[in-house]
Amino acid sequence: MPLSLIELRGQGLCVHGVNQPFIYSPGFASIAGETPVFGELARQQARLQPRHGFNQFWEQLSLDPLPLKNNYFRHAADIAHRHLDELTRPLALDEVVLAVPGTYSRNQLAVLLGIARQCAFTTVGLVDAALLHAASGELADDSLIIDLQAQHAVLSQVRRAGGELRRERVLRVSPGGLLALQEAWINLIADEFVRQSRFDPQQSAIAEQYIADQLPRWLAQCQAQGEVLLELNLKGSLQQARVSLAQFEQGAQNLFSHLARELEALRGPDTRLYTSASDINLPGFTRYIPGLIALDEEQTLPGCLRYLDQIRRAPDNLQLVTQLSLQASGAVRATAAKMPTHLLFQNHALPLPWGRLSLGEPPPAFTSARILPLPRGGFTGALSLLRSAKGVELEIHGAAPVWLNGQAAQAGQMLKLGDAVQLGHDGPRLQLIVVEGT
Repeated sequence: MPLSLIELRGQGLCVHGVNQPFIYSPGFASIAGETPVFGELARQQARLQPRHGFNQFWEQLSLDPLPLKNNYFRHAADIAHRHLDELTRPLALDEVVLAVPGTYSRNQLAVLLGIARQCAFTTVGLVDAALLHAASGELADDSLIIDLQAQHAVLSQVRRAGGELRRERVLRVSPGGLLALQEAWINLIADEFVRQSRFDPQQSAIAEQYIADQLPRWLAQCQAQGEVLLELNLKGSLQQARVSLAQFEQGAQNLFSHLARELEALRGPDTRLYTSASDINLPGFTRYIPGLIALDEEQTLPGCLRYLDQIRRAPDNLQLVTQLSLQASGAVRATAAKMPTHLLFQNHALPLPWGRLSLGEPPPAFTSARILPLPRGGFTGALSLLRSAKGVELEIHGAAPVWLNGQAAQAGQMLKLGDAVQLGHDGPRLQLIVVEGT
């Protein structure tokens, strides 16, 4: 069976496989029921049964006894093992490389490898996650990679010089994690319900859990529309509150501003900043930390396979890899073409966000970072520009005709700097451009 990659990222575990879909399981566990549950099921119970939940066991991985004794777990390592085993056993993995944050101590790495040995797969490599991301894409020679974990952020400096790629300094920033962000936004939402409808959702565990469950969808809608109408139906009573994107950004200001100040300790004049594509559109992230670039997470496994000869070790002699030779693996760095950053539309330069920018309303399955109003006349449906580290892809949602540089456009075409997309024969024209300094 092909090699798989398990990455400790954000709040949980990511499993990358050659012949299997990407799997993410948040780092939550709950013992509220008859048997422990993990991942998404446990996250959905976190605010209903807070005294029976765990969400810091991967960051606090150790053999130290848990503060509160229970009948299932002695320490964080027990919880982590059950989470990892229950996630991977149904996948029947064979050989696995583990990618870990640079903040893990030697003791934590030893505990992690002990946990992995008790699982059904064989661990054949241990690599720094930031190093692997840098090796998997065309990153700058001096890169800072930001990983928002549960309780803190990990800032990893990766440098390329003399044919070598090294993970150098690592900084842990607290508070700086996703849980603190979520808590700030949930408190903001609760305050708005109180102010606008005199209803306090934090007096009800069911209402608070519902807000936590809906938060990702509400944030996406707010990013696309500038504001979102929140609805909460509790025992037949419908409560509503309206929250703007500016409010969500304000709620994240303290955390992201603190993170920006800590970045200055590692940042040089030529340093480029990177973070995961799943985090880059969080409200306020690019506002308070400008210049962020999204990592192409689809290239993480191919990058691991490209450098596998340097990462692979005997299962009983695993060592953390923090340096890679680019020449030894035949990885020749190509000169990256300049990527578009903005869209010229009706004499205005509009920022091209990471993710999807849509003209018109796309189908519900296509979540957009921004939606532009559909122009009238000769155009139906919608189109989207999907920006990722691979480039800008054209998506057409029942719209006809669409022209690219004067020729009939096809859905799935990759666009480049200077390309012009036109809606109808005489419709508005959208051109991909670069605004320097972005």
